[in-house]
Amino acid sequence: MNTLIILAHGSRRQESNAEIASLAKQVEKCSDNEYDITAYAFLELAEPDLTQCIENMITYGASDITIFPYFLNSGNHVTCDIPALIKEANAQYPDCRFRLSSFIGKHKDIPNLILELANLE
Repeated sequence: MNTLIILAHGSRRQESNAEIASLAKQVEKCSDNEYDITAYAFLELAEPDLTQCIENMITYGASDITIFPYFLNSGNHVTCDIPALIKEANAQYPDCRFRLSSFIGKHKDIPNLILELANLE
């Protein structure tokens, strides 16, 4: 089973975390069945954390998991923390394929998106 996990930082503000849950549902609807399941996880301050989410997805039968860092910059979370968590998951679940996609801020259309959003009234 092919799974996408949208990984966000997490917030003390529940409304912010709910936005990520909603985003995961929207992505799942748009995915044209590219992924069997689209889930979400957080690094800090909210649940499920990435380890819990991976465990849940493995329980559901995931055999291929893509982790999408919903981060704008290549800070410590993107360059160190997330790869370390994926390395641990690889060791714990050797029969599952794990892939780490590029973080959202690396996308080539971010400058155009910023201009589009800046011009909204």
